[in-house]
Amino acid sequence: MSEQACFAVRGVIEGFYGTPWTHAERMDMIDFLQRHEYNAYFYSPKDDLYLRERWMEPHPESALKQIEELIKRANQGDMRFVYCLSPGLSMEYSSSQHLGRLIKKYQDMYQRGVRRFGLLFDDIPMHLLHETDVNQFAHLADAHVQTTMRVWEEMSSWSDPVKLVVCPTQYNGIGKEPYVMHLGLHLPEEIDLFWTGRFVCSPYLTDGDAVRFREYTGHKPLYWDNYPVNDLAMANELHIGPLRHRDPDLWSHSAGYVANAMSRPECSKIPLITTAAYLRDPISYDPHTAWEQAVAEVVGKQDAEAFLSFADNVQGSFLCEMESPRLLEAFLTFRFQFLQGDRVKAVQELTLLFHEMEQKAHQLLGGMTNQKLAREARPWIEKYRHWAKVGQSAVALIENGTSGRIPQAAFHLLKLKQWLKRTERLPQKVCGQVMKLFVDAVMLEIKKTP
Repeated sequence: MSEQACFAVRGVIEGFYGTPWTHAERMDMIDFLQRHEYNAYFYSPKDDLYLRERWMEPHPESALKQIEELIKRANQGDMRFVYCLSPGLSMEYSSSQHLGRLIKKYQDMYQRGVRRFGLLFDDIPMHLLHETDVNQFAHLADAHVQTTMRVWEEMSSWSDPVKLVVCPTQYNGIGKEPYVMHLGLHLPEEIDLFWTGRFVCSPYLTDGDAVRFREYTGHKPLYWDNYPVNDLAMANELHIGPLRHRDPDLWSHSAGYVANAMSRPECSKIPLITTAAYLRDPISYDPHTAWEQAVAEVVGKQDAEAFLSFADNVQGSFLCEMESPRLLEAFLTFRFQFLQGDRVKAVQELTLLFHEMEQKAHQLLGGMTNQKLAREARPWIEKYRHWAKVGQSAVALIENGTSGRIPQAAFHLLKLKQWLKRTERLPQKVCGQVMKLFVDAVMLEIKKTP
């Protein structure tokens, strides 16, 4: 590994919409992150009421006790627990009372050992909501600058040095947008700015964009990468593929990198291991090698091969447009052999493939060593099993139809339609469009038959 080629901040944020992790899952995740040389855990679940909707209220005693345990666990290693508040839904920036409550919550965490803080203004309207604020501030960015500076001045008076990161309301683009330019140019450089890249979910992160962001804002971007998170519109995707398309020189032009995890923590570990490999040594990072190592570690050697076969069909995301590459290759081979070569062999090979799919699905559904992973991934594995049954019916239809066994072909056509209907009821994204295209091609041939 290159000594210099390493991100200063290597973090994971619990920043998704949906059911937050349990305390046990957070404790386990902090241990996992430390093993993989991450150095920051950002505590910011969107659906924790006391961080966002009811941010002015103190955390309940039971929650405070758990947060203290998380802080202690993180501080035992080289990790930093980063406490993030999201006051923008209701805060009156002109209210000294609101400002006081904001500072008080940070102060409470400082007294419990936290030295890293986040002030998040993401996912709120791009305009001032309160008449008092409209009268006092020129625009939203002005309000955010003044609020941040008041918080920072207070934090700077505390006896131990602290760090603060701000998430802008406009957190993606090129950095030349008026809001973020004003924010960046009026905040000191030691306050980091979160940035997701050109898009909310950016297919590429480039060093050129990072350089321009600094030119426009006066800050190196602290990347908040929305991978592997799969909330909201991505809820039916299972993001367990490796991290891809992040420039090898990004580390030298950014303040750091923070991955937004999924609500499924065990599934998140697979892509997070690949991300850790990239963050440690981005120049030598190889996605496929890192992915195979991650699956072996999280899944266990006994189930790794079966899981990789399944996982090859759920790689689709904004990072990966290639759907089910091995399955697609098998269909192309079948088509060539069936039309140009040995029809019997073509049918046998495809029949074997679908039976293997079903067998591997059963293995993963029935007896995986990592039971937590099996529970989290179950809806997608179940859809994978359904596609195997669809495939078996389709091949049996082809075999009987081309052999002139019409009654048998009619039986398998009925089975194919039944399995297809069941499968398409399941919303999980598995095999992308590859299986559907195969079935459509088979059905089209049926219609051509006199």
